[in-house]
Amino acid sequence: MANKRGIILEVDGLTQTLAAFRGLTADMRPIANRELRGAGRECSTVLVGNLRTAAAGSGVPVAPNVARSARVKSDRLPSVTIGGTTKVGRYGAIAAKLMWGSEHGGHNFAAGPSAGYWIAPTVARFKDSQALVIYKKAVYQIMRKWKLI
Repeated sequence: MANKRGIILEVDGLTQTLAAFRGLTADMRPIANRELRGAGRECSTVLVGNLRTAAAGSGVPVAPNVARSARVKSDRLPSVTIGGTTKVGRYGAIAAKLMWGSEHGGHNFAAGPSAGYWIAPTVARFKDSQALVIYKKAVYQIMRKWKLI
């Protein structure tokens, strides 16, 4: 699913699962959340690598430059950011200004309405990848450790 702020990948039940951590006592919750952020970081790191590889093979000249701005976001869920103020263009343009064109095309060419050149297809593949399986296993192990299941 895409919106103006980005692409959102939904995993059934994950938000509700994370809500279970609210049941921990106040002194245990920060430790458990830190462990969840570690699992999210591990999964997001794989996605950033996949995005950079996809950008390099997309055929869009500016995409690899924009992909250099991809960063892992510290969150309990796997999360990445692309764009921002990182200067990536030949003339010092910031990644945020080049990202839309690198994904959807410029005025002379364009990807289909829901398709993209490198971000959307990579995220769609990532949904079914081993990285997400590893993340779900980590969440399960953390929940077992804290006796939430």
